[in-house]
Amino acid sequence: MAMAVQAGTMNDTVQGLILKQIDFKEYDVILTVLTKEYGKISLRAAGAGRMTSKNAGSILPYTLAEFQLDYRPEQTMFRMKTAHTKKLYRHMHEDLAASYAAGAASSAADAFSLPGEEFLEKESVFEYTEKCFSLLDKGKETSLVLCLYLTDMMDLFGIQPEVDGCAVCGSTKVAAISAAEGGFLCSEHAKEIGAASQSRERLQRFRLIVKAGMEHIDAAAEAGGAEKFDLKVLEDIVRLHGGMNMKSFALYNRLFSIE
Repeated sequence: MAMAVQAGTMNDTVQGLILKQIDFKEYDVILTVLTKEYGKISLRAAGAGRMTSKNAGSILPYTLAEFQLDYRPEQTMFRMKTAHTKKLYRHMHEDLAASYAAGAASSAADAFSLPGEEFLEKESVFEYTEKCFSLLDKGKETSLVLCLYLTDMMDLFGIQPEVDGCAVCGSTKVAAISAAEGGFLCSEHAKEIGAASQSRERLQRFRLIVKAGMEHIDAAAEAGGAEKFDLKVLEDIVRLHGGMNMKSFALYNRLFSIE
């Protein structure tokens, strides 16, 4: 006689970036994890808050870990069986600005991501976020990394700023940047909404940041890197045009960005 196999008893192994960790009840922990295969998932790590937990050291936020769980497509919350750290990003965690930047990037990944295999952008979001962590771990300038990470994500989801001309009329004679209008403005349309004129150098730098992405971080760094202004504009565009409020970016910008 054939033996019936109960659904959900298989052990699935998946690697994921830990975006967030929150305490649950007395000793449990809820993890928000970004995966290539399943998008964003939540894991309940039972007893991970205990000093004696064997998993406690493997579920640190902003690390890459390998998890064992029973995956079911109809669920978004799963019980974590085991966890093992695959990449710790040690330098990123030891540097204060880099660790805050990792938190900001994680909040963006959380905001942009959806759970489930049907989330078409899941692999790209995972790869961009992993690349962001790697650049921060290598000691790259944190504000520039965040700007380039955001522009890659914005391009992926179709809300990249307009930097080839005025976002209203298309004129290539630009004079200002407006988050509300989604990019560059000519002097006429900047005047209409009261947008401050920007220097040629600032406009050129912002355009390069938008065009470069993380792939060309060295070229962007050589051209002047990023300022607080750049990150604030990108954050505002995501908030206004993507409907995402990422408080960790605002906190990072107040603490670490260069004026």
